[in-house]
Amino acid sequence: ERFPGVDLDYSGELEDVQESLDAMGVLFLFGVGLIYLILAAQFRSYLQPLMILVTVPLAFTGVTVGLYITGNPLSLFTMYGVIALTGIAVNSAIVLIAAANDRRDAGRSIAHAVVQAARRRVVPVIITSLTTIAGLFALAAGFGGKSLLWGPVASSIVWGLGVATILTLFVVPILYGTFMRPTRRAA
Repeated sequence: ERFPGVDLDYSGELEDVQESLDAMGVLFLFGVGLIYLILAAQFRSYLQPLMILVTVPLAFTGVTVGLYITGNPLSLFTMYGVIALTGIAVNSAIVLIAAANDRRDAGRSIAHAVVQAARRRVVPVIITSLTTIAGLFALAAGFGGKSLLWGPVASSIVWGLGVATILTLFVVPILYGTFMRPTRRAA
């Protein structure tokens, strides 16, 4: 042996990418778990955080549609955007469920609470999402030069948030109305 104690590994970029994807998968699951724990503590419920986390697959739907429409590949940088999107996408559902809970605490029925929450919070939800989308749109569209690093990140957030916001306004109220139970009032 010419160089004792020295190992030579013929690996390439593909293995590095796979290692990064594995680490990102673990971080994604950790992030979703942390979001669930924070929401469970905030809402004092195990079910409501699950209703909120339904927005994450809705956001993934938007990313998939966006990748298809723009013809961009699913890349490592797109996945960074997806992980960031996980924390952003839940905001609309948090606003809707908090508003419905406030109305239920005021003695309203589940149906009334969810309809009023959806009606009253639709404009703030849309405006909040639109400002985020507007802030990232130039980067996602490549105005001023296409960024191979930040363009896919911004594009995944823009498409994911756009689709998730629209679907959240329908899906979360349906879930709330379906799965929440009437509260018993003290006599």
